[in-house]
Amino acid sequence: MPLVLIDSTEHRLSKRSLHGRNCPTTRPGMGVAGRMSPNHILRCIDCGDSLQPTLTTLECPACGAPLEVEYLEAPDGLSPRLPLERPEEIVSLGEGNTPLILLPTIAAELGLNRLWAKLEFEAPTGSFKDRGSAVLISAAKEAGLTEFVEDSSGNAGASLSAYAAAAGLRAHVFAPSSAGIGKKNQIRVFGAVLHEIEGSRQASTDAARAFVSERGIPWLSHYMSPYFMEGMKAFAYELADAPEAPFDHVIFPVGNGSLIVGALEGFQELVHAKKIAAVPALHCVQADAIRPIVAAITNEDWTVAAGAASVASGISVTSPPRLSQVVDAVRDTGGQGVAVYEASIIAWQKRLAASEGIFGEATSAVAFAGLERLIADGVIASDDRVVVPVTGSGLKEPLPE
Repeated sequence: MPLVLIDSTEHRLSKRSLHGRNCPTTRPGMGVAGRMSPNHILRCIDCGDSLQPTLTTLECPACGAPLEVEYLEAPDGLSPRLPLERPEEIVSLGEGNTPLILLPTIAAELGLNRLWAKLEFEAPTGSFKDRGSAVLISAAKEAGLTEFVEDSSGNAGASLSAYAAAAGLRAHVFAPSSAGIGKKNQIRVFGAVLHEIEGSRQASTDAARAFVSERGIPWLSHYMSPYFMEGMKAFAYELADAPEAPFDHVIFPVGNGSLIVGALEGFQELVHAKKIAAVPALHCVQADAIRPIVAAITNEDWTVAAGAASVASGISVTSPPRLSQVVDAVRDTGGQGVAVYEASIIAWQKRLAASEGIFGEATSAVAFAGLERLIADGVIASDDRVVVPVTGSGLKEPLPE
């Protein structure tokens, strides 16, 4: 399948014009804590309004939609642009540059000539979330924050807790009591205050919001913060720099969509800087039980069933705020949205470990179940070059029965 040409500037302008806001006016930022880098503004992903950069404004004051970073200079394609005053002083635990390895056994079983896994679970805290945490916590430190609130199903909370410890910040993490014990133990050992909340994933978000309102502590939501999203761009740069590049398809397990949205932005920067010719097709895979983004991509009328749950807890998000961005990322690159069943997810988690020696969490196995579907549907051909990120470690949660 040919790669899709996307120029980042044209893409952004055309997206804004769809919402009728080609010439938004800049308004003062709200809730700013300290100085932010002058190299960017924030822009609403929906109505297109722009505002001065501020770490603690997570929603557009005009319409309530999430924000994205927009830089004031063109990318050079040498390294990802970051919304930091001093990017050379980023709070780092050694994230990024994760291994890219061939999967010969599974490739042969699926009828592919070339299949690679990018081992994101080899990040410092065992998940891809460390990419976003490095940038968000660095921005928080530059802005002078000393304490913050986060809500998470586990991985992001553990990651932000680790980076907060490295930066000397105090973290309050709200997570479902049902979250994997390995993830909750990480949050605790890094010195964060863990608030375990009974009920659904949404209940943790609601509790975090109430705590923020009561205590006045900044909420640095990883799925709402545009600064967290910016950390994901390096994933695309690493793939573009790999000797095996270029690739035709990248297949993501998607909950809130930070990795797929950030990867698209990274690829767009590289296209704009003429470092790569095109963006690969980006595919979104979700569990069938909780599939709001796939339903939007396929124009399905879907609502979550009462009590719906999945072993893929990391992507069990019923109302992702950046849904429209993920849909655009998939459609604009010629990708597909695929939903997979629980039995397939569990089988692929075990198959990946037994065939290739890679123990990813169930959420990571979702992408391989989706790959199998995409091949069966004729979307991916035998000669296509395919990459699947293994986003989190299987050591973080109990193995499904």
